[in-house]
Amino acid sequence: MNGKKRVLLIDPLAGAACMPGLAAALREAGAEVREMTLAQDYGAVLDALEQDFLPVVLKAPARD
Repeated sequence: MNGKKRVLLIDPLAGAACMPGLAAALREAGAEVREMTLAQDYGAVLDALEQDFLPVVLKAPARD
C-alpha cells in the first residue's frame, strides 16, 4: 500500500460476514484498521468517516 491507509471495516450484521483474515492482512500491508458493526454507536462510524477512513462494508455469505 502506498502511504498510510485508513480502513473502516463495517460488518452490518455483527458477525455474519466471515472474513477473519482481512483486517490482519490490511494491517500487515501497513493500513490502520478499525472494525465496527452497525449495532454499535452510529456516531463512532460517522467519526471514522470524518477522519478519512475508507469504509468497506462486509457482505454476509449467501444463504441457501
